Amino acid sequence: MLQSAGVTVNFPAATRLSEADARIVYARREPATVAQLMSQHLDLARPGSDAEALRLLRQAFPGAPLAARVEAMKSRAR
Repeated sequence: MLQSAGVTVNFPAATRLSEADARIVYARREPATVAQLMSQHLDLARPGSDAEALRLLRQAFPGAPLAARVEAMKSRAR
């Protein structure tokens, strides 16, 4: 089974964020970077169907909109 990579975000002591806030910081990336990460994730997972691919992307990138996940699938199919 595919495991997600851990992400460590270091902040100065005065601006410590909760774990939920750290996830929000991680989720906000450039659209091109997110699309590339999604495509790589699908390459590693090798889903058997479109439905499985969408489920995997939704689990791995919960902050990404559906349109971005579908676009990653489309670009991978080319």
